[in-house]
Amino acid sequence: MWPKTILGFLFGLLISVSVALNTNLILPFAEDTRLLIGLILGFPIWASIMVWAYAFDTARKAAKYMLLVLLPSALLNVFLMV
Repeated sequence: MWPKTILGFLFGLLISVSVALNTNLILPFAEDTRLLIGLILGFPIWASIMVWAYAFDTARKAAKYMLLVLLPSALLNVFLMV
């Protein structure tokens, strides 16, 4: 139970920050509007990922699927920042 909790906490934080950054870089609104949208979306995404971690039988399987979500999002971050 604790490994899935820690995994959900850490991966949820990383994925929510990554998705919020992607949203901030893609949307064609003013900067303050983009930041507000990222702020509003950040917590629900984080909470969803934390709950999603408990859907798997083992922490290893949860880490595998969460990494499959994090890697494309992080690569899109790098692509959009460059």
